[in-house]
Amino acid sequence: MLLKDILKIKGGFVYTVNENDQICKVLDAFVDKKIGSCMVEDSNNDFIGIMTEKDAIKCFKDVQKFSDIVVKDIMTKYEDIIIASEDDNIQYAMGIMTEKRIKHLPIMKDSKIIGVISIGDIVKAQLEQSEHIAKTYLDHIKGKTPQPHNQEY
Repeated sequence: MLLKDILKIKGGFVYTVNENDQICKVLDAFVDKKIGSCMVEDSNNDFIGIMTEKDAIKCFKDVQKFSDIVVKDIMTKYEDIIIASEDDNIQYAMGIMTEKRIKHLPIMKDSKIIGVISIGDIVKAQLEQSEHIAKTYLDHIKGKTPQPHNQEY
């Protein structure tokens, strides 16, 4: 299974914020939209980073200045992000996410973010694939496998 197969099911919604947005606004969006990451853009709308739940934890080091924190202060910068292609397979994504201990993997095509795959999306896809395989085997054992039709031409 390729990552583009997951994106077809999930959709390519990508939540973006500006690097100068207040952290409170972004955290509200995480809760309201039930997301765990967002892509960060500069004033030219260029992709410059990602902000995740893990990044958000950094802002609690200095609670006194919490309201002054903006996204660019805590985001993961572009050069430090692991990015995948829609043509990468799910095993690659699982391996790199496990190795790098990340939960969100931006997917790029032609230098544009076309979606974000979460570890939950991968687990869901693997589970659905396993259930399909199990059902196919069970149907085969029960003799419910479709038989070819004998047709004369």
